[in-house]
Amino acid sequence: MNNIKKEYPLSIIYLLTILAFLFWSLAFIWVRQVYDLGFRPLTLVFIRLVIASIVLTIVTRLLGVRDRINKKDYKLIFLLAFAEPFCFFLGQSFGMLFVTPTLAAVIVSTIPLMTPILAWFFLKEKVGICQIIGLLVSFSGVLMWVIEDMNLGGRLIGIVLMFFAVLGGTFYGIILKKLADKYPSMTIAKYQNYIGASLFMPLFLIFEVKHLIGFPIAFIGIRYILLLGTLPSALSYVFLGISVRRLGVVKTNIFNNLIPVFVGLLAFFILKENFSLYKIIAMIIVIVGLFVSQLCKKTNKY
Repeated sequence: MNNIKKEYPLSIIYLLTILAFLFWSLAFIWVRQVYDLGFRPLTLVFIRLVIASIVLTIVTRLLGVRDRINKKDYKLIFLLAFAEPFCFFLGQSFGMLFVTPTLAAVIVSTIPLMTPILAWFFLKEKVGICQIIGLLVSFSGVLMWVIEDMNLGGRLIGIVLMFFAVLGGTFYGIILKKLADKYPSMTIAKYQNYIGASLFMPLFLIFEVKHLIGFPIAFIGIRYILLLGTLPSALSYVFLGISVRRLGVVKTNIFNNLIPVFVGLLAFFILKENFSLYKIIAMIIVIVGLFVSQLCKKTNKY
């Protein structure tokens, strides 16, 4: 249990949290680019989960991280993996066939709105006044971003699927808190990817494996999938576990509001989309809200 007791400086915790959500933001760009190359959702998700499982297995063994789960926690680990990656990736991967990366990112940023209610109900995690103020300020910045972006195209089915992903992501944070104090983040991430890959494998074999056979896979597609499997599917979950253990699920999930900002910045640099002064102001508001939300001292008891 020595890995659990190790405390990182708060500055490192925030850096890891920001990196986790930056990698998830990159995923919105990479997924769209992989789709443009002809890959299908189940194929992409299954392969990236397999890659993440391999990466985390190698790293945990090299570092000697404790990787055994007590039998009494098998159910929680399964529910964790069922919420995310299974439900989240299922909704996100198919939803992004019908919505733009920006709209998908905005919908995902609603996770902090649902988290305080569920965290209070399931974890008895108290929400401070500065967290509420910070959440409202930060989300107002997200809304400004939406109003400015006049190209948030998307079909209703895509929006419904993205909100299904949000539900999975919200419950993931709640369940993760129950496990984060017991096991190293790397161990949790490894097992959730194992189970997630196992849940997606039958769907992949039934619906898409024939499409993959003989599919001309370009080098750039392999590069994107390797990045998706290593950064958002592996490292982000390790960093998130560390953050939830130290900051709590409510404070950590408020960082979801950074995703539309990151996606907008990445779309500017990678996809050459416009980035206006209005969006810069919205980004500043989001960051100010995040700063305010972190001012409350941790009051939750377990």
